[in-house]
Amino acid sequence: MSTRLETERLVIRTFEPRDAEGWIAMVSDPDVRRFLPPGPVPTIETFQSAIERRHAMERERGFALWAVDVEETGTFVGQCGLQPIERTGPEIELAYHFNKSSSNKGYATEAAIAVLAHAFGPIGLDRIIAVVVPENIGSWRVMEKAGMRFEGVATYYGLTDLKKYIAEREWWRSPISS
Repeated sequence: MSTRLETERLVIRTFEPRDAEGWIAMVSDPDVRRFLPPGPVPTIETFQSAIERRHAMERERGFALWAVDVEETGTFVGQCGLQPIERTGPEIELAYHFNKSSSNKGYATEAAIAVLAHAFGPIGLDRIIAVVVPENIGSWRVMEKAGMRFEGVATYYGLTDLKKYIAEREWWRSPISS
């Protein structure tokens, strides 16, 4: 299975081996890591393990975390997609991480909207959550701009006081006018 979503400026697609360098650089950046749950230092082995898990999830569930490229240049700028919260669920979370050079360009919001539309459309999910550390103001603003609603404070990934947002098929509409 291979996914490819296109937005005005982005291509959201299944991860490939060629994404290793960009992904490792992104998740190794201290400015990105400070908002992630604690984990091992990323290596080529952790990348290979991650894409194997993602490919299996995509085959089984129809979704995963996907690579995000700028369409015009083909440059890898981040990842955005869906996964069971804490890897086990049952809730499905929207997750995204972008490299520092792509900050403040609207890529995260654009990708999040496309992934939510795909989740509620072809994938057929009914409810998506997203969680963020309160200090990551840019990230929770992305959730709001993507049409998600603040639900409250929650604990996931061993992190307390996370802001939790939700979107439900019944009421979510893309904030991008057609």
